Amino acid sequence: MGGIRALDSRTTLTALPSATVAIIMRTKNRTLLLNRGISDVLKQTYADWVLLIVNDGGSPRPVDDLVAKYSEEARGRIHVVHNPSSLGMEAASNAGIRATDSTFLAIHDDDDEWRQDFLQSTVACLKGSDDQGVMVRTDIVYERIIGDRIEIVGREPFAADVSEITLFDLLRHNRGVPISFLYRRSVHEHIGYYNESLPVVGDWEFHLRFASRFTVHFMEGEARAYWNQRREATGDMGNSVIARGEDHRKYDLQVREQYLKDYVESYGVGALLYLTKLQDRQSHEFHVRADQAERKLEEIIDVMHGQNARLERLEAAISDASLVSLLRRRYRRIKERVFHRATV
Repeated sequence: MGGIRALDSRTTLTALPSATVAIIMRTKNRTLLLNRGISDVLKQTYADWVLLIVNDGGSPRPVDDLVAKYSEEARGRIHVVHNPSSLGMEAASNAGIRATDSTFLAIHDDDDEWRQDFLQSTVACLKGSDDQGVMVRTDIVYERIIGDRIEIVGREPFAADVSEITLFDLLRHNRGVPISFLYRRSVHEHIGYYNESLPVVGDWEFHLRFASRFTVHFMEGEARAYWNQRREATGDMGNSVIARGEDHRKYDLQVREQYLKDYVESYGVGALLYLTKLQDRQSHEFHVRADQAERKLEEIIDVMHGQNARLERLEAAISDASLVSLLRRRYRRIKERVFHRATV
């Protein structure tokens, strides 16, 4: 099994074998999901990988027992780090990155999945280009846990409009998730590691730094990654983006604020003052035009109501006229028959 224990996330481990791809899998007290995650990696058609499971403050025994179950199939490619207490998602990622030796890196959370050719296709993509990272099209899979089984209840594309990964789009919101991303280890020499001060949105902040320096290739076609979400789950079984939604909003703003301050420190506030005033003016003009459009729409609706009323009166008049005409024709026919009888 090659299980490895560490006192904390900063311990340097040298016993892990080298591989082309190092897969870091973060977990804590959810053996059911971890079991699926390990099985998912073992199904990959590309085999030159090492999997390091970072047990971030969870109970060690269930993880060790589970990994032991796969020892023969894994052939020494699965290893474990146990953090005595939780250090957070980004610290867990950094611990795994520092403890491995590889050309490429992937963060595979224990509850997510890959299509079987994910590694084969993404490794080939990076080996055949100068790009530093590649993201694949991803599906959100909605699921729920019933006892000891996982039931899929729905799915939809994640960021279906994406056709490329750009810094411009990432500035607005995250366009990729860890399970969709394979990248070169060497980028850490230039942009550092994951920000351990962020309990959430750390992957987005890392993607910002990544795209600021390097190109991320986007792989079109069918989904090769599956971001599994459990809307009703809480605690260790929940997804942070759902169970910790308020934290996501808080730290999203914190990241933006810090980047803004860094920009101001280098370039001052002049351009920003101009842009914010310009935005206010454009926003005001937009609202003025929207108000004008709304008033015009109300006028059109009033005219339409008037036209409808006139149409209704016209229809009633036509109906009345038709009735009178019908009665007159019948009256003439009756009068003619009476006259005819009277003259016979």
